[in-house]
Amino acid sequence: MESENKKGKWFKRVVLGLACANFFVWLAIADSASRKAAEIWFFDVGQGDAALVQLPDGLQIVIDGGPNNAVLEKLGRAMPFYDREIDWVVLSHTDRDHLAGLLAVLKNYQVNNILWSGFAGDDAEDAEWERLIAQEGAAIKIAVAGERLLLSQNPPVVLEVLAPDQSDKISGKDQNELSTIIKFSYGARSFLFCGDAKSDAQGFADAAQDAFADVLKVSHHGSKYSTTAGFLAKVLPAAAVISAGEKNPYGHPHPEVLDLLENYDIRTLRTDTAGDIVFRTDGKRIFARTQK
Repeated sequence: MESENKKGKWFKRVVLGLACANFFVWLAIADSASRKAAEIWFFDVGQGDAALVQLPDGLQIVIDGGPNNAVLEKLGRAMPFYDREIDWVVLSHTDRDHLAGLLAVLKNYQVNNILWSGFAGDDAEDAEWERLIAQEGAAIKIAVAGERLLLSQNPPVVLEVLAPDQSDKISGKDQNELSTIIKFSYGARSFLFCGDAKSDAQGFADAAQDAFADVLKVSHHGSKYSTTAGFLAKVLPAAAVISAGEKNPYGHPHPEVLDLLENYDIRTLRTDTAGDIVFRTDGKRIFARTQK
């Protein structure tokens, strides 16, 4: 038994050591990277989630919109001023802190494709979302676990849907548990977006089966039940992003989650302390910077 315990401890040290080494090989704080780089923005929109992916060929993906119209100003700074078109909008779930800003995006931009679970609640904003996407004229794609969307070939740009299972639609689960979890890959580098999925939800467990990623957007603003040691051991991210509002009333991110990320030697970046967080990758290396 003592020998097995020693082997377990040794294995954990090896795994953590490899993750740490990988971090220092490819992640650096920098102001610029190759012009042939994808940019992944995590916007500081207060207590909510909003992200933008921009590819060198101009393709853009907006993932969630935050709790208000602040995302419009953020997009205006990150995108060319003349650009009023967005290729993809992805909604993780219809809670206000993810949905509200997307209502403004739909009213101010031409959106060509929309990916969401199809699980709407009974709130007025949910009804407004369904009304707006119906009149937008965009292609609507329902997120189905296991779906893989190849958006570009060279380098390969892929959106993978890891959750939810569409059979959950009739289970009466709350919106957080039904979050769409997606993995964005650009070349050899990848980013995992977990919405507000709960660490004890089946969708979260299912996603972990194929969830290795370089950068993890921590679920549910870093709440106490946002992640687990088992999940991190499968994802093995070198960096994590927590999107939370400064001095929010929920105490996000939770100290236990911060400790857990630190124990796994994961570099953690937070919008409440760092402002906007921008990653750039050429498909091989990743550079990051923050800006208030």
